[in-house]
Amino acid sequence: MQVQVPLNQYLFVGLLAGFVCGLVPLILGLKKQNIKLGVLGFILSLLAGLPLALLGALPVAGIFTWLILRKPAVAESAQAEAVKENPTDDSINDSENS
Repeated sequence: MQVQVPLNQYLFVGLLAGFVCGLVPLILGLKKQNIKLGVLGFILSLLAGLPLALLGALPVAGIFTWLILRKPAVAESAQAEAVKENPTDDSINDSENS
């Protein structure tokens, strides 16, 4: 006996799968202060899960999770750049030139 699933139930299951899978990059992006990739991963997981359910949402969520973990957080990279720079006092340089 063949089971037929109505289209609206199929889309609801796909949307639910996309939502659950998309929560992983969203939460991870918020924790790692990479909000842009987190939100983008969530939205694209929802959209990929709609027609393909787990077959679409899981790979998209996995890719964005990998991208978030691969890139350093925005605050960490800015802090690292600030530490690398040599502070110079421009007022001393200006007084010597005058």
